[in-house]
Amino acid sequence: MIKRVNKIITSIKHHIQSLRQFFVGATLAVARKYDTPVIARKSRLNFLIYYVTTWQSRRNFKKAFFLFLSLIFFFFFSFSIQAQNTPGDIQNKIDQYTEKLIQLSKEKDTLSNQINYLNSQVQLTSLKISQIEQSIEILKKEIIELTQEINKLDVDLNKLSSLFLSQVNENYKISKKIPSISIFSSKSFNHFFEQYKYIQVLQKANQQTMLNLETVRTNYDIQKQKKEQKQEELANLQETLDRQKKELIGQKAAKDNLLAITKNDEKTYQKLKSEAEQELSALLKAKFVGKRQVSKGEPLGIMGNTGFSLPPPSPTCPDCGTHLHFGLYQLKEENLSVWSYFNDIDAQEYINQYGWPLNNPFEITQGRGVTKYAYLYSDKFHHGIDLVSSNRTILAINEGVAYFFRNPSSSLGNHVKLFHPDGKMTLYLHMQ
Repeated sequence: MIKRVNKIITSIKHHIQSLRQFFVGATLAVARKYDTPVIARKSRLNFLIYYVTTWQSRRNFKKAFFLFLSLIFFFFFSFSIQAQNTPGDIQNKIDQYTEKLIQLSKEKDTLSNQINYLNSQVQLTSLKISQIEQSIEILKKEIIELTQEINKLDVDLNKLSSLFLSQVNENYKISKKIPSISIFSSKSFNHFFEQYKYIQVLQKANQQTMLNLETVRTNYDIQKQKKEQKQEELANLQETLDRQKKELIGQKAAKDNLLAITKNDEKTYQKLKSEAEQELSALLKAKFVGKRQVSKGEPLGIMGNTGFSLPPPSPTCPDCGTHLHFGLYQLKEENLSVWSYFNDIDAQEYINQYGWPLNNPFEITQGRGVTKYAYLYSDKFHHGIDLVSSNRTILAINEGVAYFFRNPSSSLGNHVKLFHPDGKMTLYLHMQ
């Protein structure tokens, strides 16, 4: 886009320079014509004014001036058209960045590739946001049009209803005046025929009004249903837009954080990657050591100073890195063998219902999803929630059967899997 703008600006400058040369040439021509030195005149502008006052000069000036305006209009109009991304353009770019991310994910995991990946991820999310915003604007216009149509149909419906009631009332009055029509009771055949025609006209009018009323009512219901569907689509898109904007913030933070903690150093990046991978490896290598029934709020263990965390523990800061990793899974006790660390679900609603695994006060240091450290994980996603608290006692958030696991070679993977009666399983990782 910037290159395109620069190209347009350069072209406009070129045409301005051409016009400037034309004006200077015109001035010199006038000077030569009157055999007067240019400097002797008041200014080039005076010569130019004199020059353009002649018929031929005015015509040349107008041609050049309108050419100049046309060029400006053409270039700026072209720029405005090119600058607008159509839905098709955005989708093409989304497809391109999606393919690029797939290719980057297959390449060697280096710092430069990771930065490239995060940049592409930011671009992709930004494009998705633009696409959703365009869809939202289209839906808003459609909802406005449907609202106007519904209002019009509502007016028509009221008019037809009033007309139908009026016709029913008129029929009632006629039936009172003319209880029955008979050729024998009529004064004459013409009188009978006129009454018969009048009643036929009323009946047809009633039938037509009923048909119109039913048509309008059907259209009204259809348009109202369409509007409700569009409003539901709009609400869903708005939720998606909010989610994408949050992801974009997380992705930008991840990139900034990556550059901050690695200081653009490949060795530092690989070290952090290795630590994150060791955490998952230690979890998977932990051995089952026993199980027992626990109640809600019962202590399960003590939070340790293990696990991947920034800043990590050190002799000067032994408590750094101390945290609890908490996760929620849709998993029954009999299906433990098929458990996967990556199959967690959002725990917020469950926590709101049953409580937190640590006593207050505590702090969430890393949430679930695309966080500023997510790039260090194999799938670029943080599964679960990281919590810290001065009170290190870990509590069961709900009753169930607790499975205890220990890693014989490292305390990094010590954890509890707690199976609840509702088919959920909670994970408590990084225990002493």
